[in-house]
Amino acid sequence: MNKKDYVRIKYDRQTMNILKWIAVFATALFGIGLFSFIFDEILFNTDGMAVVILFCLYIGAGLCVVSYGNIIAGFMYMKRLKKYGYAFPENKKEYDGKLGNLPKVNDVTQTSLYGKHSRYCFIACLVIFVFFLILDIRYLITWGFMKDNCKAMFVICLIFYFIWIVFALILKAQSNGIKYRDDVEPDTSRKERWSIEQVIFTIVILVMLSLFANYTAHSVTKYIFEGMVDYDMVQADTIRCAVINAISEHTDERGAVIRDETYNELCEGVDITTWGIPADELQKIIAGQMQVDDFSQLKDYFKLANGDAEIFVKIVDDNVTVRLLNPVKQLLQKSDNTLEIYVDYKYIQKYN
Repeated sequence: MNKKDYVRIKYDRQTMNILKWIAVFATALFGIGLFSFIFDEILFNTDGMAVVILFCLYIGAGLCVVSYGNIIAGFMYMKRLKKYGYAFPENKKEYDGKLGNLPKVNDVTQTSLYGKHSRYCFIACLVIFVFFLILDIRYLITWGFMKDNCKAMFVICLIFYFIWIVFALILKAQSNGIKYRDDVEPDTSRKERWSIEQVIFTIVILVMLSLFANYTAHSVTKYIFEGMVDYDMVQADTIRCAVINAISEHTDERGAVIRDETYNELCEGVDITTWGIPADELQKIIAGQMQVDDFSQLKDYFKLANGDAEIFVKIVDDNVTVRLLNPVKQLLQKSDNTLEIYVDYKYIQKYN
């Protein structure tokens, strides 16, 4: 496609009037939809009314964004025209849509009067990048104990945030008045820089996307973390049930529980991973219930323990409680009260 040898007029008074009427219509349409939505108990009972209300809301909102956005852009364009000494046209067709055909009311010879906008926005983009970089580092500090999951999300967000650097460099280049011109300069030998309204609109979109990326990183990591906590609670409850079943089997001929050394340890509370290879009958029964040959293997059953779980088991009032001690220090920040994953007889396993 051949490049045009003239700069076109973007807005005129006729276009602005049309946009105003569209804005009025869009506002009315959105207002009707919003009013109807508020009183949905009355109106939604009518067949098909829900579709009409949603149509009014979405179409009205969309038209409002487009019309008001163009009105603001047109107003800014008119200001730039006047700054360069041009009269704002009633109808651009009278001038064949060419900026060079517009009459001047003031003799303005300066060029690139709005190059400073690109410089200001360049600095703004760098500041915004630093802000989101801080948010990303905060995420890394908060969820660093999640290791690979956290690092992956951190890198993904960091790569996305570098779009601010790219955008900033583009704006830095456009601040050059020799290579770039404003959109109200009839000079086709230079490239057209982005107007301030285009830059602001792009910044708003990128801010929304960056915030969404940061929110998604936290949400996904929290979801994975809660899943790991649930998994560890299930494992702890499995151990609790195994100990209960083993104790019920460890009885004498009269059916009474044999209170040997291991049973006494359980009454006082013991980290069963220290037992190692089962040494007596009760330990062998417990190991059989858990299907392990060495109690130290239980350290690897827990996702949040990093292979260093201390599984504290204690008989309290004929019930068995299990605590996974210090799986990660960050559990103190994420749980309500302790550093422990705690399971007792009141716990209802959700995966039954």
